[in-house]
Amino acid sequence: MAIDFQRQRFLFPSHSGSAQSLEQTFVFPTNVRRAEAAINGFSIGFSSSDHHLFRQEIDAAVTAINLNTVRVRVNFALRDSSGFFDDRYDGFIDVMVIVDRQ
Repeated sequence: MAIDFQRQRFLFPSHSGSAQSLEQTFVFPTNVRRAEAAINGFSIGFSSSDHHLFRQEIDAAVTAINLNTVRVRVNFALRDSSGFFDDRYDGFIDVMVIVDRQ
C-alpha cells in the first residue's frame, strides 16, 4: 500500500449561459486501488464587471479509475443576484487527487 497524490489546474474560460464542466486525467506510476479528489484552491470571478454573488458552485469528483489512470470531473458555476447565468465568468480550480496505489 502506497499513498500518492498529484495536483492539476482546471482552467475555465470566460463563459455565460450555463454551468461549466471539465474532465482531466491523472496518471500514476502504478495501478490505483482507491482515489479521492479534493479542491486545493481556486480563483474565480466575473469576466468583465463587478457583480454581487448570488451563488457559486464548485465540485470535484473521481469519475473513473482504470489501472494507473484516474479521471476527475470538476463542475463550476457562478451567478450574480439575478440568479441566471447571464454574465460571463471564468477562473481556475486546483484539484488534488489522493490515491492508494500498488
